[in-house]
Amino acid sequence: MKVISKIWNGFKNIFGLRKNSKYVKNYLNEANMRSAIFMSCVVFVLEIWLILRQTQKYIIPTLSNPSNTASWFQVVFQNTSNFILLMSMGFAMFIYSLQYVSKKKTLAKMVSAIVFAAISLAVCCLLPLEFKYKSIKFTSSINTIKGVFKILFYASVILFDIGIIFASIYRYKGGKRPSLSSVMVISLFALVCLMFGIMVSYGDFVSVRAVVDANGNTVKVAGTENVMYENKEIICFLMFTIYIGCLLIWNPMISLGILGTLFLGFYFAIKGVSNLGGRYFPEGDEVNYLTFFISLTMVCISIYNQRISEATKDEELEELATKDKLTGLYAFEYFTMLAKERIEKEDIKPGEATYLFLNVSNFKIYNDQKGFDKGNEFLKEIGEVLKDVFKDSFVSRQSDDHFVVFTRANNVEELVDIADKRIQEKDLDIKPGIKGGAYVIYKSEEDPHYSVEKARYAYGDIKRSRTLKRIAFYDDQMHDNYLMVQYIVTHIDEAIEKGYLKAYYQPVVWSKGRTLCGCEALARWIDPKYGFLSPAKFVPALENAQLIYKLDKEILRLVCKDIRFNLDNKLPVLPVSINFSRADFGLIDIVEAVSETVKEFNIPHELLHIEITESALTDEEDTLKNTINRLHENGFATWLDDFGSGYSSFNVLKDYEFDVLKLDMKFLVGFSGNEKSKQLIRSVINLADQIGMKTLCEGVETMEQAEFLEEASCGRLQGYLYGKPLSYDDLMAKIKDGEYNLSKDVVI
Repeated sequence: MKVISKIWNGFKNIFGLRKNSKYVKNYLNEANMRSAIFMSCVVFVLEIWLILRQTQKYIIPTLSNPSNTASWFQVVFQNTSNFILLMSMGFAMFIYSLQYVSKKKTLAKMVSAIVFAAISLAVCCLLPLEFKYKSIKFTSSINTIKGVFKILFYASVILFDIGIIFASIYRYKGGKRPSLSSVMVISLFALVCLMFGIMVSYGDFVSVRAVVDANGNTVKVAGTENVMYENKEIICFLMFTIYIGCLLIWNPMISLGILGTLFLGFYFAIKGVSNLGGRYFPEGDEVNYLTFFISLTMVCISIYNQRISEATKDEELEELATKDKLTGLYAFEYFTMLAKERIEKEDIKPGEATYLFLNVSNFKIYNDQKGFDKGNEFLKEIGEVLKDVFKDSFVSRQSDDHFVVFTRANNVEELVDIADKRIQEKDLDIKPGIKGGAYVIYKSEEDPHYSVEKARYAYGDIKRSRTLKRIAFYDDQMHDNYLMVQYIVTHIDEAIEKGYLKAYYQPVVWSKGRTLCGCEALARWIDPKYGFLSPAKFVPALENAQLIYKLDKEILRLVCKDIRFNLDNKLPVLPVSINFSRADFGLIDIVEAVSETVKEFNIPHELLHIEITESALTDEEDTLKNTINRLHENGFATWLDDFGSGYSSFNVLKDYEFDVLKLDMKFLVGFSGNEKSKQLIRSVINLADQIGMKTLCEGVETMEQAEFLEEASCGRLQGYLYGKPLSYDDLMAKIKDGEYNLSKDVVI
């Protein structure tokens, strides 16, 4: 049964018995329209050549013959009417095909197609002259058949011209099924071509060339018996069937029906000549005729299957380009294109549409508890909910658990609440939901990518403020901040190149003796347009854009450059600690970056300390352990920055090897009079000492704090009590003026 089923499925595929998708149908239709462009060009050029040929061969000799009594118009009309009619029809088809394939609908294209169809229709009005000049006559059975064929030819051209006019108007007016109207046009075009082929071939086939008398001698006398006919003009019919069969491709069963009917009908038409006084159609020609029909049919089927294969592959590629593989929603790039098209098509004004960026809350917990497969299924369900809630809107999954919506709804907050409740109801234990940002379009011509980014930026406000609200709207203040973020991201390279980035140094002192033992390098951006930019602005912006490594590498370079300058000029040299962002570990090889820069400036490794924030250690445990080990192997000390700011501080001490522990300044908040805080600080310092780590406390602002930390055996102190971050020149000036006493022992 499986074999039979397989054979049957193969048969259905070959002969087009399977139902094609809308995409495949449109693909075949457009392929036919492209073929029609070529075919109509051939028809147009061929008819011009035939008109010129007729003029030279018949019109000029006839008009120059003194015995000719016919008018010049009659002579021209009788010899060229068929060709002029087909030429005008071919040009009308050419214009319409170009209009259809170009996709873009314009009034000029519609009018041009209608004008040329009207010209062709006007030529059809000359049909009565065919009777007047006896091109159509019913004096015999053969002449009657010839006359009927010519009338049918005119009728098919008239139908075609009317079809062109209707289809052009229908398509321009935005008809719902323009492909059907194009199928009608191309079918009528095929009908005209075939009728022309039949008319010409049949007329030439039955034309009297000579009469044979009883003795077998050829005489030029018309008669009705023993008439000889030439059948070579059947080529015209065969040529047009090749055009129709090979260029205009339908379903194989339709092609088989059309070609079968045509070949059988034409065969009986020319066979009937024998019953009207002609000779029989040669048996060999019958075999060739049948062979030609079978070959042409096979070619049609082959081309059809080739086009189906191409259409299917293109459809798959378009699926990838237009649909999200996981959820079936619009792919993000396709989503932006659709949004832009709708804004233009519906002439949406500022304030009339909204972009939403939606994030699924608690989705990480859902994945951890139920697995990635269930998580993927859940994302599909969320997509279906959003499509259902935001009707007549575009919905896309941008990435991971992030969705975007383009909607004209004016109750966005209400719809988000509805979607959130429906999503939460799908798992009452974890209660996943959605939160997001909204951007109401301000400029209709704005790039949708920027609009989505603004909606995303508005969502970031919810994360930053940690509020319970479900959606935040992009406002003027956010807009100013957003512009600043964009400026920072797009000008980081310029800032590096032109020296807008500076390394500032905050002094670090020994708790005993308060002598200067080092500095922490901090990034500062002094911009010609905005002046002194706060690190709170440019650091998060560069981190989110994954460009923070550029900033950190430049500060590393500047620090090494300053140290090298001091070494070369016999100036005081202090060890400097440099803080790398948690994002750097996934963007660059930090060990390689540090080693190459130190090598470039020939800096002793003990003069650079690498700070790693506690929060960075929660990301890629194996990667970070490997990085820290490699730094130690290359002779660089590693410091744990912001200890106590995270939620796994003691696990960090257990799992990682650091040289210095930096207590976060939060330890000193509410320090005065808080014995619990003091006991906690003492415990951390003692713990660090027991596991072989040195200590440094940040945020020291009062002498009370400094004295307590000294008494608690904290090794180093850093804070405004001993100086704010200074430029290199200011730091060197203070050292020179004696404001800082240099430590004689700067070794860790």
